[in-house]
Amino acid sequence: MLIATTILSAVAAGFLAQLVDGSLGMGFGTITMTFLLGLGIAPAVASASVNVATIATGAVSAASHAKLRNVHWPTTLRLGIPGAVGGFAGAWALASLTRLDAATPVTSAILIALGAVIVWRFARGRGVAKGPVRTGFAVPTGLVGGFLAAVGGGGWGPVTMPVTLATSRLEPYKVVGSVSTAQVFASAAAVLGFWLAIPHTLTVLWPIVVGMAVGGMAAAPLAAWLTRKIPTAKLGSTIGMLVVALNLRTFLGNFNIPWPLITAAYLALAAIWALALVGPVRKTPAPEPEPARAEA
Repeated sequence: MLIATTILSAVAAGFLAQLVDGSLGMGFGTITMTFLLGLGIAPAVASASVNVATIATGAVSAASHAKLRNVHWPTTLRLGIPGAVGGFAGAWALASLTRLDAATPVTSAILIALGAVIVWRFARGRGVAKGPVRTGFAVPTGLVGGFLAAVGGGGWGPVTMPVTLATSRLEPYKVVGSVSTAQVFASAAAVLGFWLAIPHTLTVLWPIVVGMAVGGMAAAPLAAWLTRKIPTAKLGSTIGMLVVALNLRTFLGNFNIPWPLITAAYLALAAIWALALVGPVRKTPAPEPEPARAEA
């Protein structure tokens, strides 16, 4: 009975995590990693299990996003290939070292600031910057995102989403689709790294992994569809707020802050998010129709 309950909980966690991740580009690793650590599972085993589940959910998510034309393939490849390198290196680092969190407060603070900039931009109706798509930041972003995803189980989306959204000039739904598709590369390389680094001591919790994967695969098509349906300004603002919320949790975890203050901080974030969603947003003008061609 306990095993069945745990597996059903894993299915629910995978469904919720992929619904958030597939529609907003981040959250699967953070939610499922929190779920596994809450069961008392060792970090290396939990991270490996999350990345195994991510391969399955990510494949379905990538296919769903590609079908809906949510993917910008040059960005995906420039994120995914370095992400694979970072994921492999992160797996070896987690298996070999005991302390990898020295830079966590600084990294979290930077990402919180970047998330706030994204919210400010989309809440004011500025949206996506005009001009050709830029992929210059994709390689280092994928490298860092893949490393952090392997080390912490979650980290790909919270790193790659805000940087790509802020620098690429892509529409938010294409950033979500490209980042979600590229994550498959990073997760596959991380799993390979774990199995090569600690082949005799690493145990993947297959019943839980299968449960998370089944829940995630069920949610993936719906999440990809939601990405395309959510208005650009609201999607961008929500992504920015999620970046702030996820990294605020990581940042505050490094300090002994009383829980009432933490609760107040998240209530303030919720209020700001609500204002960003219902506040006045400047509409993007509709494109002018092309002039009719003269018949020969």
